[in-house]
Amino acid sequence: MRFIYSLLFIFLISATSCEEVVTLDLNTVDPMNVVDAFITEGSPCVVLLTKSQAFYSSEPFEHIPGATIELRSSGGESEILQESINEPGLYLSSMFGVVGETYYIKISTGDDIYEASATIPEAVPINEVYIYEIKAGDKSWFSPSIVFDDPPGVTNYYYTLLYVNDKLMSSFYLNDDENRDGLQTHRILFFDKEDNDDEDLNAGDRLRVEMQSLDVGMYTFYKSLRSVAEGSNPTTNLSGGALGCFKAYNTSYGSAVVSSDIIYNGEK
Repeated sequence: MRFIYSLLFIFLISATSCEEVVTLDLNTVDPMNVVDAFITEGSPCVVLLTKSQAFYSSEPFEHIPGATIELRSSGGESEILQESINEPGLYLSSMFGVVGETYYIKISTGDDIYEASATIPEAVPINEVYIYEIKAGDKSWFSPSIVFDDPPGVTNYYYTLLYVNDKLMSSFYLNDDENRDGLQTHRILFFDKEDNDDEDLNAGDRLRVEMQSLDVGMYTFYKSLRSVAEGSNPTTNLSGGALGCFKAYNTSYGSAVVSSDIIYNGEK
């Protein structure tokens, strides 16, 4: 039986020397520890520890209280995260994320120890949001598109979310800058109207785009989750056998209102 996680994440790339492949026995219901940890610029590190559960279970996720979580930065800071009084199993740092810093996390719960590291990348600003008209035969539909300048000389990983009229769409968009390093990038966010109650985009719809620049560990995790549904195992930057990942990221936003003024006119 497959497992679902309590993660707020959804997506994974091929393993590197700092990554570990976790073997999941999809025919067992024995729970595994799940680590949902993340840090971004100007915000504390947040860690949620839970137990995995069977795919068809409707029970609330079991939280894991009483863990000891140490956070260190490459700048020399260190602390023990504090567990929330109101929500056991949720841990927060007083240390706020800084761009370019590498953060090291060590989680001790019972006899289990999990460790990982992640580096917060620079945010990449969205320059423009516009509409691209996609045509197929005698049919056409609109999809949001974004323009941004990929920073040169560094590998960048992007995870993009789309909101329509303040509702988060189910589809998301995962890319890197292979063959686009340092270039101005126009990316179509192919719109699936099933995400929007079977409604196409219409004039007056409010669009908001959230583009996260990811650390390689989280990009790998998101990309490999595509293959989990096909029976492969997820990849994580955590050592010790836990499910989940330690995510470092930075975010930029763009917005627009659907109108004829922002439809692609052949000059972009």
